[in-house]
Amino acid sequence: IWKLDMIDELDVFPHNLAAGSPLIVGDILFTVTGNGVDESHILLPSPAAPSFLAVNKNTGEVIWEDNSPGEQILHGTWSNPSYGVVNGQPQVVFAGGDGWLYSFVPETGELIWKFNCNPAEAVWELGGAGTKNNIISTPVIYDNRVYLGVGQDPEHGEAPGHFWVIDATQKGDITETAVIWHRSGEDFHRTMSTAAIENGLLFITDLSGFLYCLDAATGQHYWTYDVFAAVWGSPVIADGKVYIGDEDGDIAVLKAAKT
Repeated sequence: IWKLDMIDELDVFPHNLAAGSPLIVGDILFTVTGNGVDESHILLPSPAAPSFLAVNKNTGEVIWEDNSPGEQILHGTWSNPSYGVVNGQPQVVFAGGDGWLYSFVPETGELIWKFNCNPAEAVWELGGAGTKNNIISTPVIYDNRVYLGVGQDPEHGEAPGHFWVIDATQKGDITETAVIWHRSGEDFHRTMSTAAIENGLLFITDLSGFLYCLDAATGQHYWTYDVFAAVWGSPVIADGKVYIGDEDGDIAVLKAAKT
């Protein structure tokens, strides 16, 4: 029916090629472009190219584009966009290759808010030696909040990460004002996992192989389960159970409860 060549038409330089999944809401398709660094992992060939797109799903016409990460892209533009209604206002939330989270008005691309998912003192170093992280997991919008963990390419190894819960009702740069609760350091490592939430319980894994059960509202820790292998995927909740697969090819099934 149609195709959109983001490399030829939008000057995108994708790192790792297809890096996310499109999201369709009504007649609009939202997607990241994958814009990132070249094979040197230092040079950014197309800093002005868009990172986020809204496209007419019927025609392929670009409705709006955004290149907010610009020259600050660390590695690539990964993750998937999320859609939710916060206090009656629709929002589409994108994770940027600069480590920031961005919320837009879905129809126009007007910025609603942005949030830095790395502490101000964090630094980026090649090969994962630094403390600044990418965003690979998908933001989850739940109860007027956004839940998101950050991490790096698994080849960069294990290190402390961050899991953020932020107030999505605010406007502008909300980095200093929107944090509801936060886990980091030895309490949470780098992750590519997307959180699963049900009945007020949040389940999230990290690359170090830990599955955490937390209170979604407060961050209270209920329990941790060690799968003794790296976890690249995300937990799934079904029939009162939480399922998680690991790098060794094993699947753990646990009760989706506080104990």
